[in-house]
Amino acid sequence: MILDVFASSALLMFLAELGDKTMLATVCFSAQCRRPLLVMTAAMLALITSTVFAVFVGFVLNTTLPLDIIRIVSGLLFIIIGIWVMAQRDDVETDPETDTTSALSVFSVVLLAEMGDKTQLTAVTIAASSGLPIIVLLGSTLGFLLVTAIGAYFGDRAAGSASLLTVRRVTGILFLVFGFLVLAGLF
Repeated sequence: MILDVFASSALLMFLAELGDKTMLATVCFSAQCRRPLLVMTAAMLALITSTVFAVFVGFVLNTTLPLDIIRIVSGLLFIIIGIWVMAQRDDVETDPETDTTSALSVFSVVLLAEMGDKTQLTAVTIAASSGLPIIVLLGSTLGFLLVTAIGAYFGDRAAGSASLLTVRRVTGILFLVFGFLVLAGLF
């Protein structure tokens, strides 16, 4: 039973996040700041935070906070970050060693994007039905780790072959598109 819950949590989270907005945001952030380990770490912290929240407080969330509000805030955050990325001056590069906004941005976007998302609801369901919330958390973390590592790696690799201006424009546009899709309930 324990191994089944662990494996199903890991596999379901991996498959649900593969190509999802969190993975795409990880790719974009990694391409933008060129620090895949920082992006992966911040995204993982957000995913773990979200999953802990889902496993232990998910039922309360579903009864007290409408998912529409979470979706609207998440969509607006994607749009704001898209505008912010595109509005940065082309001649200003952030110092990766001292830029804390990158980690905070990744954490905030991923955490809000995951609130009420299918993976969070999946974690609530598996934890409730299995009675093994810690195992669900551990399995989910493994699934998230694999997807986040893939996203951070490919974002960094893609940025290595493009100019900073191109990376900023593409990243900004993708965040705007994600934001509008989230607001429309299509993503």
